[in-house]
Amino acid sequence: MKHFGEEAWADFVRNLVAPTTRSAMQQHVTDGCGKCETAMQVWESVMSIARKETVFTPPDDVVRVSKSQFAARAAKSKHGLRLLFDSSLQPVAAGVRGSISARQFLYETDDHYIDLRLEPRRGTGRACVVGQVLNRTSGDRAARELPIRLLDGKFSLAATATNQFGEFQLEFDAGENLSLLIGHEEDEIVLPLYGVQHKPNNQNDLS
Repeated sequence: MKHFGEEAWADFVRNLVAPTTRSAMQQHVTDGCGKCETAMQVWESVMSIARKETVFTPPDDVVRVSKSQFAARAAKSKHGLRLLFDSSLQPVAAGVRGSISARQFLYETDDHYIDLRLEPRRGTGRACVVGQVLNRTSGDRAARELPIRLLDGKFSLAATATNQFGEFQLEFDAGENLSLLIGHEEDEIVLPLYGVQHKPNNQNDLS
């Protein structure tokens, strides 16, 4: 008995075969060829999965908006940003493990040093960020009157500016999509605040 190959059955389920060939293949299965019937069912299953995949394709306008927002954020972050220190990556002595809830970061860019300290407000679902921005290239070390904004996604939560010593402080509701924007809008430094989320039962807000 002559059987039809896998490529033929793939074309069959996609309606790519000639009408006479399609009739012959259908009659072949009807006549009782189990091997070809199995091949046909396998390719029908593949086509069913492929059709369902189209449901998960986002609309073109949503894709364009997402790409534009990502591009804008990426452009703002091109300052040669480097993480120099993250306290969560440092070994902690056995006697104090579990007692330290604050998290310290030190970043550098081409123009600045940025020192951040994240602290939870226990039992409140809130957190605090304390920071200092120093100039690397200017004779005046403190980066004074530098705008600071805290965002949750695209929404502004709080804003302040550095003082005469380049210092600032913000208190906010803990969340999972927070970022800190430092500097003027046309030249902002973007720092995602990873791990700042509210945990119930008086657990630490920083992970």
